[in-house]
Amino acid sequence: MSQQLALNLRLKDGSSFSNFLPGPNREALERLRAAVVAVATREKALDKMLFLWGTEGCGKSHLLQAACRLAQELGMAPVYVPLAEAAELSPSLLEGAEHAPLVCLDDMERVAGRTDWEAALFSLTERMRAAGGLQVCAANVPPGRLGLRLPDLTSRLAWGTVYALQALGDAEKLEAVRLRARNRGFEMPEDVVQYILSRYPRDMRSLFDLLDRIDRASLTHQRRVTIPFLRELEAMGNADIEMGK
Repeated sequence: MSQQLALNLRLKDGSSFSNFLPGPNREALERLRAAVVAVATREKALDKMLFLWGTEGCGKSHLLQAACRLAQELGMAPVYVPLAEAAELSPSLLEGAEHAPLVCLDDMERVAGRTDWEAALFSLTERMRAAGGLQVCAANVPPGRLGLRLPDLTSRLAWGTVYALQALGDAEKLEAVRLRARNRGFEMPEDVVQYILSRYPRDMRSLFDLLDRIDRASLTHQRRVTIPFLRELEAMGNADIEMGK
């Protein structure tokens, strides 16, 4: 389990339920949070399997990592597996994972069609079901469209509650960026966020990565985050705020 638990150290600092703006995804957030609490308190839970799917940047990874962070705060040792890195990982790392109260499997689409990973995931899902832990999966499509070669794995993943996460609208993105900035300890005026939304990629992952870059540049230059400051950085070709280039 040491290799699995080491993966938990990769949780992003900003991934928590408190700084996730749910928008149209409030039900999924509340269901996931309640499932984690139920496992921690050993109460009878409605869910033992949750599957979240949606387009890039809709918050899937954030929610999985937020679930792991809450589990840690409640005294549990969860397992978070970023299957986007499957090429660098071995399916053997799933061995024994059923002993964790919470297992989060991110980017499930990245291992579809790989028989070794599919077999390992099916085995883990069966073991998790027997052990009574909580399994949370995320992908860019629902279970039936993953293209898995193991039909039994597809059916197991669809057994639980499946949520289609919706992307935030522009007004919600503005609010989400300002909330993330506030949680990082600084205020981002609305006109600055509007400027960013008009000039940079608008998916939430890109926006939050950009916010991290801007925060670092602001600290380096000891400047408040304003439109003139961003324009100065752009004019200098500052790599800190280049995005998607």
